[in-house]
Amino acid sequence: MSPTVKWVLGALVGLPLMCCGCGGMWFKSQFPYDEALARVTTHPSVIKSLGAPVSGAFFFSGNTRSRNDDAVAEMKIDLSGSKQNAVLEVRAVQTSKVWGFSRLRVVPRNGDVINLVGGP
Repeated sequence: MSPTVKWVLGALVGLPLMCCGCGGMWFKSQFPYDEALARVTTHPSVIKSLGAPVSGAFFFSGNTRSRNDDAVAEMKIDLSGSKQNAVLEVRAVQTSKVWGFSRLRVVPRNGDVINLVGGP
């Protein structure tokens, strides 16, 4: 294969990956993803239920509405542990660029619900 073809193929494959990666980081930063995972993956009840280590998926589903420095976010993040998997349900409000949680709920595969913040 000629060097020109290699450069063209590299650009065709690499450019979209690079753009999606940067866009993914920007998109992820609009959500309280890191804060939610930090609270949940170290929580004793979650570790007991899912099994250590508990980790969150890189990709998640969710939406956000923002206005100036305030926002509301809802998201679901898949969690995995050594015993079982779960889904983390998050509802958060951002005021002056600080996220606060009204829901942090872990729903393991076995159906037990672990509420870390908020009610059912």
